[in-house]
Amino acid sequence: MRYPLDKELKSISFLKPPTNRKIYPIMGIVMKVFKCKSDEKVNVTVHRIHGYENGVLNTYVIEPKNSDNNMPCLVFFHGGGFMLKASGVHYKIAKEYAYRLPCKVVYVDYRLAPKYSFPVPVEDCFETYRWVLDNADMLGINKDRIVIGGDSAGGNLAAAVTFMARDRKLQLPIAALLIYPATDRRMITESMKKYKDTPVWDARRNQLMWNSYLKGQMPEPMEYASPIEAASLEKFPRSYIEAAEYDCLRDEGIMFGERLREAGVDVQLYEIKNACHGFETAVDSSITRECMNRRVKWLREILVQ
Repeated sequence: MRYPLDKELKSISFLKPPTNRKIYPIMGIVMKVFKCKSDEKVNVTVHRIHGYENGVLNTYVIEPKNSDNNMPCLVFFHGGGFMLKASGVHYKIAKEYAYRLPCKVVYVDYRLAPKYSFPVPVEDCFETYRWVLDNADMLGINKDRIVIGGDSAGGNLAAAVTFMARDRKLQLPIAALLIYPATDRRMITESMKKYKDTPVWDARRNQLMWNSYLKGQMPEPMEYASPIEAASLEKFPRSYIEAAEYDCLRDEGIMFGERLREAGVDVQLYEIKNACHGFETAVDSSITRECMNRRVKWLREILVQ
């Protein structure tokens, strides 16, 4: 089935991750070629930190040139179906947040499924968030101005870490930035039933993602894996959510935003028309540029005082 994507997204319309999960570790080796390095606009430092159960994680701190020692921070978790490492586009967008806001962006190389299933990836992300809070002074971060965020599976991780911080009595982020987030393991929405052959991501690959991440587990608490199933959205911070029109994850992203609104959370919710999942891959497209400008404006209003 063909979809009327924006013409500027034609270049990504052929992209499809494999449906055999045994290939993902091989892809991970190949994707190591993408490095997050300093450039003319930002400095990047790499920290080796402790993850879940003494795992060791590479964690990147991206900051604009000439940054000061009391900057706001965006803790951002990359997508990739819980199975893929960050791409070059992920790093490019993270750098853009850093120099445009300006802020420091913390980006962790969390461990991946299928080798590391739930709860390892989300616990790695939680440990990263806790590391930022514990080391804010050393990192030059204002711990009272921290936003959490992520795209796709990373949006799931950002929401889950927020619930974990609430439950474990950690300081909460002041806002959440969720870009076409995966929020529902049940795969019961109309968009999930409809979009089985969309570019970049579809329901078949989404099923592979959940099979690889959960491996038949019933998570406890459920919202640490499937945020939309949270019994309570108490204390969830103000949020910005985007959902793409031709994306199997569209409805669950919108429904999560609506649930937050019903709980009294201030939510900006956008359905991006004529777009598929992962449209940011076309980083210079008008759609991506418009979304980035809106996100930066929203973040700046929250973080830059």
